[in-house]
Amino acid sequence: MEGVLFAVSSFSNPLTVTSVDYNNYLNITFGAVLASSISALYPISMFNSTVAPAMYAIAAVITDAEYACPARRALKTSLTSQLGTYAYLWNHVTSCPWEPSIPSGLLSVLGATHTSELAFVFGVTSNLPRPNGTCALSTSEQMLSTEIVTAWQSMSKNGYPTLANGSKWLDWSQGGQGVRFDGNLTFRIINMTQCDFWDAIQTVTTTAATTNNTTLMTTNLITVATTSTTGAATSYLSSTTGFVLATVVVLIHM
Repeated sequence: MEGVLFAVSSFSNPLTVTSVDYNNYLNITFGAVLASSISALYPISMFNSTVAPAMYAIAAVITDAEYACPARRALKTSLTSQLGTYAYLWNHVTSCPWEPSIPSGLLSVLGATHTSELAFVFGVTSNLPRPNGTCALSTSEQMLSTEIVTAWQSMSKNGYPTLANGSKWLDWSQGGQGVRFDGNLTFRIINMTQCDFWDAIQTVTTTAATTNNTTLMTTNLITVATTSTTGAATSYLSSTTGFVLATVVVLIHM
């Protein structure tokens, strides 16, 4: 999940986050009225299979409210343009820390979280974390890096991403399908139905003011500045999502 990185960094001991912490987070961030609805959609019990259910519940809310669902709104908006839109689901837990501040022992807790794919995107496969790390990506991970680098290079050259074998990605308009980046590169529907809930909140609570072709949308969730060329960013439990709109790359962690 995109939000795991932020949830982990918000607590001195993220593995001991409690239901009280979760409820406090919801009330402070969203207010009491919305907190009850959100906790009903994201009950802590949904994450009982994890090492820290309450922390992962917070991470899921951060993921959807601030990343995945704004990204889905951008995806939908892109369908009104003449540009191709391509999505991916990053579902790989890296074997190496990608930042010096991230200990190896925390990798399994973080999962496929915010920024965890960056080493793959830039083809940095050794000496991780940079600049003086000693960890190297495995052979299969290096192949994964080749795939995503190939996609980005194709976007720059051709205006659409391809796999390393030259096959073009399916457009997201074709049933919401995207590439799943893990051990097996496959096209699949990226399920973001939970965003219906957040879209409804956005519709009810958003006020818009337009100045110089820029719309400032202020909600009790987040504040987002958008223009006609703006993309959105986002991530979900142990997976990261992203999409490419024309030649604009937008990362989403689900």
